[in-house]
Amino acid sequence: MHNNYNPVATGRGTGDHIASFDLEIASNRQRHDETRSALSGRHLIAWFFFASVAVASFCIFTGILEVPKGIAGAPVRESGEDNPSNDYGSGWNDDDWEPSSGYDEQDNTNQEAEAEQQNINEYKVTKEIKFVYCYGDSLTAGYIPNESENHPYGPALQSELNNLYRTASAAIAPQLQHPPNIIVQSTGYPGMPAKAMIKNVEHEYVGACRAVEHSPKPSVVIILAGTNDLMRVTPDLERPDDSEALHNEGRVEVILGPITTLYKAVLACSARVGGNDMMILSVGIPGSRFQVEHPAASDIAAKVNEGLSEFSSNYSGPSGKIVYTDFPFEYEESDSKWAPDGLHLTALGYDELGKRLAPVVKSVLDMMYDDL
Repeated sequence: MHNNYNPVATGRGTGDHIASFDLEIASNRQRHDETRSALSGRHLIAWFFFASVAVASFCIFTGILEVPKGIAGAPVRESGEDNPSNDYGSGWNDDDWEPSSGYDEQDNTNQEAEAEQQNINEYKVTKEIKFVYCYGDSLTAGYIPNESENHPYGPALQSELNNLYRTASAAIAPQLQHPPNIIVQSTGYPGMPAKAMIKNVEHEYVGACRAVEHSPKPSVVIILAGTNDLMRVTPDLERPDDSEALHNEGRVEVILGPITTLYKAVLACSARVGGNDMMILSVGIPGSRFQVEHPAASDIAAKVNEGLSEFSSNYSGPSGKIVYTDFPFEYEESDSKWAPDGLHLTALGYDELGKRLAPVVKSVLDMMYDDL
C-alpha cells in the first residue's frame, strides 16, 4: 500500500460517482470556509475604520484633539479678531501669523478688485488719475463675523472721494469736464499684526511692498494696523486699572515700534522704484468692547495713537511723508456700525469708515498736487 493512498480519489464504477460527489462536497466546504474567513476580515477592517472616525470626531468636537493650524490651506484667523473661540486674546505671540499657502494675488482684495484692474489697464496714468492703496488686517479686509463675504471700506472711500472732487470741480471750475479720477484698491489679511507685516513686507503676495512697487504706483497708502498687536500684548490683564504697570513693561513700544517701522519700510520700498513723493496715511487703533472692559488696554491704545501722531508729525525721512488721523468714530455697543463681537464693523460700519476717511485722503492729495 502506498503511503499517499486517498480513498476519495480512488474507486471504480458506481464508486467513482460517490468518490466524485465526496470530492465536490469537500471542495465546496473549503471554498465556503475561505469566503467566510475573507468576509470576516473585511468586516473587521470596516468596523475598525468607522470606529476610528467616530472616536476622532468625538475628540475634535470635545476639544480633546486640536485640528492643526492652517488645515486644508485655510488662512489662520487672528486671536480675538476673526476667530470667536479666541476672542480677546489667547496668549499668542506676534510670530504666530504666517501667510497661508492658499494666498494668491486675489485673496482678501476688495470685491471690485477684478473690475478695477480692468479699468486700470485701460487708463493712461496722468495727473487726473490718482491711486490710493489701503493695507492692513481684517478691518481693511472688511471682515464681518458670521458672514461669508468681506465688505472692505475701499469701495466706499473711492466713491466718496470722487464725489468730493466732482463737487469741488463744479464749484471752482465749472468748465472742467474731467475732474480727477481716484482709484482705490485695498488688501487686508485677517490676523496679521504689525510685526508680521514687517516680517512679510517683501512677500510676493501679502507684503506691502508689492503694492507700492507695481505700476501704477499709489499716491497714498492708508495703513490701519495695531488691533491684533493690542490683543496679543494684553491677554493676561488681571488689574484693569494698572495701566502704568503695563506701560512700564514696554507694551506700548511693543505695538508702536513695529507700526512705525512698517511706515518707514513702505516708504523705502516706494523710493526704491522712484516713488519719492508717496505719502502714508496712518490711521489710529480703533476702540472696541475689549478696551471698554479693560481700561488698561484702552490706555495702551491711546498711548500708541499718541505715539503714531507724534512720529508722523516729526518724520523727516529721505522720501515721502506721513500724516496721522484718528479712527473716525468711537466704539459704542448699541451702534449699528459695530458687529456683535465688539471688534469688527458691520457693512454699514465699513461704508461709514470709507466715507469718513475720504475728506482726510482728499486733503492729503490736495497737499501733494496743486493742480487737482
